[in-house]
Amino acid sequence: MRKVHALFTVFSSVEGQINSKVWGCGKIGQFESLAKSIGRQAVDLDMRVTQLLCSRLCHDIVGSASAFNTGVEFIEEAPSTEVIDLLKSSADRLTRRLDFFRVALGFGGGRHGVLTLLEASKLAQGWFLDAKPNLHWTPETTAAGDNGVLQVSGIKMLMLMTLLGEECLARGGVVEVHVLSLEEGLGVAVSANGPSAKLPDDLAAGLNPNCPAETVTARNVHAYWAQKIAHAQQAFLEAEALNEEVRFAVLIP
Repeated sequence: MRKVHALFTVFSSVEGQINSKVWGCGKIGQFESLAKSIGRQAVDLDMRVTQLLCSRLCHDIVGSASAFNTGVEFIEEAPSTEVIDLLKSSADRLTRRLDFFRVALGFGGGRHGVLTLLEASKLAQGWFLDAKPNLHWTPETTAAGDNGVLQVSGIKMLMLMTLLGEECLARGGVVEVHVLSLEEGLGVAVSANGPSAKLPDDLAAGLNPNCPAETVTARNVHAYWAQKIAHAQQAFLEAEALNEEVRFAVLIP
């Protein structure tokens, strides 16, 4: 079978015109033969990885929970509008993060049945409400992967990819989500664009197809898990660092 020469076309709007550019294969297709040998194997649940996922979840929600607790203490001493606002914002942030993790890491689907890209986009937008980067998830992206084309596990992988993009933009920027149907399969990608965009070493290690479970940490377990989801779909999640841009891409056959 011929190699994939380009993962997919990224659409961008420039002065009202839709332009496109092909993301060159670069490393895309590098692990093609290895992916075929793995096949559609089930994700191997490792106890240590499960514990690390729990640690990561707790780490990302403990700040909001602590702020809420602080607000409760303040309101008992001296109720004020500021304290009530703190309680509301902390509770809202905590709810949004828990909703995101419930879907991205949980076993079930969407709130009202089978998980869709539309619901995933709303959950991701909720996560990014108080993140440094902005999230760009277009209706075209949702339409390209809906109607069962992108399986629930693939949607969960995409949600985790948005987190990877966020962590590449310590100084802010834009995280863009792309999904396109191609002859070779479904192209899924997330790009992180911004000043000093950088792929952290620990994320790169977690994305390594040969990363041993015993070396995974709470800082990169979501990258490791996203790669595991890709493996289960006979694909590989690859990353590429460019000038002020980091790209994460996977081609699902």
